[in-house]
Amino acid sequence: MSTEKIHVMTTAGAVELDLSVSNGAVNVTVDPNAVHGRVRVHTAATEGPVADAVNDTKFTEQGGQLTVSVPDDLVGGSSGGSTTAQIGGSTFSFGGGVVNTGSMTGVTISDGDIWIGGQHIVAGGQVIAQQGASVGGATGTITVDVVLPAASSLILSTKNAQATVRGDLESIRFDARNGSLQAGGVKVLEAETHNGSVLVDTVHEELEATTHNGSITIGAYSGRRGSARTHNGDVTISATPASTGKLAARTHNGNIRVRGAGHLDVKTATHNGRVW
Repeated sequence: MSTEKIHVMTTAGAVELDLSVSNGAVNVTVDPNAVHGRVRVHTAATEGPVADAVNDTKFTEQGGQLTVSVPDDLVGGSSGGSTTAQIGGSTFSFGGGVVNTGSMTGVTISDGDIWIGGQHIVAGGQVIAQQGASVGGATGTITVDVVLPAASSLILSTKNAQATVRGDLESIRFDARNGSLQAGGVKVLEAETHNGSVLVDTVHEELEATTHNGSITIGAYSGRRGSARTHNGDVTISATPASTGKLAARTHNGNIRVRGAGHLDVKTATHNGRVW
């Protein structure tokens, strides 16, 4: 048994997809033979906040534009459910916040992760159970599987979801708090994440990638304007002869490797690392 919600575009051809999902995984496949775009939101959970979030997903189609909004499964869903963790004589409830029915001593919250009594309870937006902790309530994660026709574009907003794109898109705008992007080819890339990496095979026209903790890797850059910035991580870009204009690569703690860019106006900077 599982919970799912599916939308198939009524308009044929390329899709401008605007997707928001807080947690889980997003898998996008670009199929040149596809006539209609298709989005499937699903989870193995049959009840609780995760299943509620899938059931409450909203699809709004207007022409070739599709907006998909998946509610945050960590705020209790439409039913207001919660997940509880019991450690010793204390019980903690997660659902729209942290509610303690025992002692708060020994609770640590950092960047959305939660430790109780030295045990890791919430990691990457998901409730986990280590030895000695009894966790109940909703289980499962949300997965969004997308099939897009050729010449489509993607806007993805997320807190803690990983994104994988197979195939070529016109543009990708990726905005995440904790999440990485792995993609094939794209004309215009705008990616910003706080904790996560950006790995793209090919950027054809414009590159703007920023992350605080994570690496940025562009396999083949043929653009006319490029910028890659990270605070903690490496930046690796391979430019092609088709690239023009300016290319900036900066990191505070990490290495910078820019290949094939002798014909470009290249700016590089690192505080702790090497440039070559």
